[in-house]
Amino acid sequence: MNFFGKSDVGMMRTENQDSYIIRPVCKNATLCVVCDGMGGAKSGNVASKQAIDAFVENVVKYAKAKTGRGGKISLTSDDACVILDDAARDANKAVYDLAQTSPEYQGMGTTLVGALFCDNMVYVINIGDSRLYLISNNTITQITHDHSYVQHLIDSGTVSVEEARNHPFRNRITRAVGIASEIESDIFSVDLSELDVAYLLLCSDGLSGLLMPEDIYAMISSDLDIELVTDIESELCDKTDRLIKAANDAGGTDNITAVLVKYIKER
Repeated sequence: MNFFGKSDVGMMRTENQDSYIIRPVCKNATLCVVCDGMGGAKSGNVASKQAIDAFVENVVKYAKAKTGRGGKISLTSDDACVILDDAARDANKAVYDLAQTSPEYQGMGTTLVGALFCDNMVYVINIGDSRLYLISNNTITQITHDHSYVQHLIDSGTVSVEEARNHPFRNRITRAVGIASEIESDIFSVDLSELDVAYLLLCSDGLSGLLMPEDIYAMISSDLDIELVTDIESELCDKTDRLIKAANDAGGTDNITAVLVKYIKER
């Protein structure tokens, strides 16, 4: 498994309120997280950073109980769900409690999408509208489900996906870390063992809100300029740069964050 991440302020903002991290948990597990903060120039940045710090700290803490002497973790789906959900609740409490300490922090919050990679399994958690995509077998699949007003309209059949992209309330989310004392998250799992090669993309809506899934697929699956790429890290860097450039070329109306992961099945 190979990982690369990058964040960009975009074309319209003066500060970057997104945060991301790629953190090894143990010998066979890595955690990736993207958060998109909200609540003002300073507090949005604080919320996303506070949420990532608390979430990662607690995933590592909870995972230690499942780590054997060889430094490898053994997880059931239930184990992973509990670890991610408990860590999200801890992150929510950290942001919510901090928001009560100062008027400038009141109302701050953040989205959170996290992926715990363990051997051939990926356990995914999301709160808000930051996303995780799976690119494999000539297709792109959105694994997460947005917690947003327009997603509710899509689910109810009120608007189409195309109409939702230009809806005046397209940036209104219905769940976020830190805006209430309790939080509800969605958790998914992806089994990569039947795939030879796959890419997984975690991103903020500064990327997914400006690029169609087919555009994302084309840039990640493309082998253009592949002769200039000498290793997988360079490949992931090149493709991440293309994604961010494309979002900026499309207007760059928000901060843009992408974490790109490449999975290759062991032979």
